[in-house]
Amino acid sequence: MKNSLKAALLSALVLPGAGHFMLKRYLSGAIYAVISVIALAVIVAKIIKLSSAIITKINSGALDQMSNGLIGILSDSMVETNTGFMNTAFLIYLAVWILSILDAYRVGDIADKKQDKQNSASFNFS
Repeated sequence: MKNSLKAALLSALVLPGAGHFMLKRYLSGAIYAVISVIALAVIVAKIIKLSSAIITKINSGALDQMSNGLIGILSDSMVETNTGFMNTAFLIYLAVWILSILDAYRVGDIADKKQDKQNSASFNFS
């Protein structure tokens, strides 16, 4: 399997930046990984906060008092919690993920071409 495909698959399936680590591009791999982990941490923190607010409303008996039921509690909690920040973190994660895949493939392709050139030069007997 070519380096470009391995790197792209690692960045796509394991963690953004993992393919760069395989290609020994540690700085760019670390940048992609750190940004994606921070974005995921923000998303998880917001989900936990939203879940906690919903559980508190359910435990306080708001579910019995509201005619909308659980759907009403969910929509009210989404309005009360600032989900714009979570949406921004998700878009950042998605962009970093896609850029990491494309960049890992690009860097791997350059490495593949360099390796092919070296292999063809070593077999040239002229």
